[in-house]
Amino acid sequence: MQTQNSSTNYREKNDRLEARTNREIKLLLEYAAELEGTSLSDFLIKSAKNAANEVIREHQIIQLSTKESRAFAKALFKASKPNTKLKSAYSGYKKQASSDYKAK
Repeated sequence: MQTQNSSTNYREKNDRLEARTNREIKLLLEYAAELEGTSLSDFLIKSAKNAANEVIREHQIIQLSTKESRAFAKALFKASKPNTKLKSAYSGYKKQASSDYKAK
């Protein structure tokens, strides 16, 4: 059972992916695609895209424990004065930014 209403059908497709697998996995994937009412190719692309997005999301999110969250918030709100190294870096930045601005 295939439908043309899949999100991958309306976009131009120029790149190709290939994969080798055993018969058992192929039959499983074909069955799942049939249950979804889509082609095997569209099912594989949709599933791979969803899995890739999930992996990327998991790597982009920093998860902290309650203790770590409190320590992080405390560090953010704690008023601290700039040290010598930070002041020096800021001074260098101001000089560079000023000369860049004058050059334009």
